[in-house]
Amino acid sequence: MELTAAHLRYLLAIYEVSQTHLDICSRSIAEKLNVTKPSVVRIMNLLMDRGMIVKEHYGKIYLTDRGIFVAKAVRAQLETVLTHFPPVRIDMTEEERYNAALALTSALPERAFTGEYDRLFGPDESEKENAS
Repeated sequence: MELTAAHLRYLLAIYEVSQTHLDICSRSIAEKLNVTKPSVVRIMNLLMDRGMIVKEHYGKIYLTDRGIFVAKAVRAQLETVLTHFPPVRIDMTEEERYNAALALTSALPERAFTGEYDRLFGPDESEKENAS
């Protein structure tokens, strides 16, 4: 399963929170995204399976090197899309533009974000298992 817009949104939220807080918990991500804690836990499990985060037993979340690399790649692509956002016939709020740009970004294949990391450092263990 490819990373979806929701997965990317959560990954970016974790990355942004990590810029100002050493310890990240599901509650802080839920508050940032205005979602429920159970939905955060569900996405966190997928991001853990992808080798992008580590979640400790007492709830602290940390981005792995792979997660940081992918979050930066997603952020760069999202900024490119926002910079070149096509004109539309309706007025859009900044949040609507961001969400539309994120949807366009998430339509790219996952390798657009993970390919360079995998080329430099090899695929994540979970990616190796999925390939077999």
